[in-house]
Amino acid sequence: MKTLLLNDRKVTNCEGVSRRDVLKVGALTFFGLSLPELLAMRAASASAAPKAESVILLWCSGGPSHLDSFDPKPDAASEFRGEFKAISTNVPGIQLSEHLPNTAKVTDKIAIIRSLTSNIAAHEQASQYLLTGYKPLPTLQYPSYGSVIAKELGVRNAVPPYIAVPDVARAGQSGFIGAGYNAFTVPDPSTPTFKVQDVNPPVAVDNSRMARRRGFTNKLNDRFVNALPDDNVRSVDSFYEKAFDLVNSSTAKKAFDVSAESQTTRDLYGMSTYGQGALLGRRLVEAGARFVTISKGGWDTHTNNFQSLSQKLLPELDKAFAGLVTDLHQRGMLDKTLVVLMGEFGRTPRVNPRGGRDHYSRCRFVTFAGAGIHGGQVIGKSDETGSTPADRPVSPEDVASTLYSALGIDYTKQYITPTGRPIHLAANGAPIKELWG
Repeated sequence: MKTLLLNDRKVTNCEGVSRRDVLKVGALTFFGLSLPELLAMRAASASAAPKAESVILLWCSGGPSHLDSFDPKPDAASEFRGEFKAISTNVPGIQLSEHLPNTAKVTDKIAIIRSLTSNIAAHEQASQYLLTGYKPLPTLQYPSYGSVIAKELGVRNAVPPYIAVPDVARAGQSGFIGAGYNAFTVPDPSTPTFKVQDVNPPVAVDNSRMARRRGFTNKLNDRFVNALPDDNVRSVDSFYEKAFDLVNSSTAKKAFDVSAESQTTRDLYGMSTYGQGALLGRRLVEAGARFVTISKGGWDTHTNNFQSLSQKLLPELDKAFAGLVTDLHQRGMLDKTLVVLMGEFGRTPRVNPRGGRDHYSRCRFVTFAGAGIHGGQVIGKSDETGSTPADRPVSPEDVASTLYSALGIDYTKQYITPTGRPIHLAANGAPIKELWG
């Protein structure tokens, strides 16, 4: 049934046509566009909108070399090119390092940005910049993406909204928004002794005893909250509530049990920290987690860069990343899950005398997949030696804006610091719109 526009109110018909659209038709017809074409444009725009429900971040702690991974330079001089060859992917014209053969098979599902740039090349400060979208200040600790997303989107199915595997990346904490939004840390799921603490009550504590303990805790907490209305007190109370919910949730307990997966699936990801961490990340977002970080160090390759990358780091990351993208796609979860791969900075284009590459922030990569992103594309371009962006520079602020926008979070929203200072979730950046076409 059609509806009418009365007194300039924005009333639409069942096809979503507003008065504004009708007025546009006359102007657009001048340019050769009809009403059906206008509707098609609107539909295409709507379908391209970000639609993530969760994020899985593969974090390369220490700073991965862009020239030896996602931005090879096969035609550069050897002191820049390094020891690795470039290989073709399943997308004509896009090449990757020879040590990313599995990723090369799913390149049609990922978008590679080769022009990420900043001016901070110290681990702690650069990590904060990339994990918060803010340059660090000595007077203020900004909240990480996971903490903000936990605050904005909340808990689903009693699963912690922000989870870090096997530990929290540098600067991956909650900052000024409160300790209640810190990550729930999970040990390395690739170890034979893997066990998640705090998801099961002690053997001698049954449900009735747990209920009594909860009631007693609530009584004590009420006193403190009334007497000391402080954020730290409320954070402790929040921790208790989340802990009770967690140990009573069968969904959460099942999500953490990575051993329930078939050996075939586990092998798809690889039996490594990255591999089993990514598999656990898939299980956790499937169960309701909002943001899962899988972090592994070793990327600070000042010496023996090529041996470290070829023998361990790149093969493990390659299998985990490609396995995650493949598994999410096969399960119909990729459109609802944003997968991000990055480190705090890149490494120097020129190989140093020790066979390594040093800290470098002026040009490096970040990759995205899922959440409706158009895969099979490269955004931005580095120069012939990978030293500077030659086209479409992208900032950490742009990454922050993109990540929040993909989840439907208004990146211009303001938080108020304890001193009363308003802070935007992401300032001076804009979403990378090419990701969605």
